[in-house]
Amino acid sequence: MTDVLFYFNVPSKLHFACRLARKAFTQGSGLVITAPVEQLQDIDGLLWNMAPSDFIAHDWLRADAALQAAAGPIQLLESPEAAPLVAKPQALLSLWPEVPSCFSHFEQVYEMVAAADDADRQMGRQRWRYYQQRGYRIEGHDLAQTSL
Repeated sequence: MTDVLFYFNVPSKLHFACRLARKAFTQGSGLVITAPVEQLQDIDGLLWNMAPSDFIAHDWLRADAALQAAAGPIQLLESPEAAPLVAKPQALLSLWPEVPSCFSHFEQVYEMVAAADDADRQMGRQRWRYYQQRGYRIEGHDLAQTSL
C-alpha cells in the first residue's frame, strides 16, 4: 500500500521539490514530479542551476510527446494521469491541488503544504482527509518544527 508523506509549512514548494529530487537522486530512487507546466518550467530551471556538484539528471516528459521509458530517475510530468505509463519510479510528488488519480501506483506520495497560504492549507487538509478516509498510512512533517 502507498505511504503518504505530508510536509507542512514549506517556505517554497519549488525549492523543496528540488530538495526531494536531490535526495531521491542521491539515494538512487525514482521520483515523478507532476505539476502545471509553469511550475515544471521553474523546477526544471532550478534543477539545472543547482550547485555544479549537485547536478540532478532529470527528464521532462511533455504531454504532447509519446511517453516512453525515461532514462533519468527524476521525471517531470505535466499530466498526473500519465504517471502510471512511465517507468515505475518509487515516488510521486504532485504539485496539483487535488489528489492525482494515479497515486496508488507508487510506493510513496509526497504532499506539500505552503507556509503562508490559507487556500493551500485548506486544499492540503482535503487531501489529507482523502488519504485518511481510504486507509492510507500518513506521516506528517512540520518544517517549522524540524530542519531537513
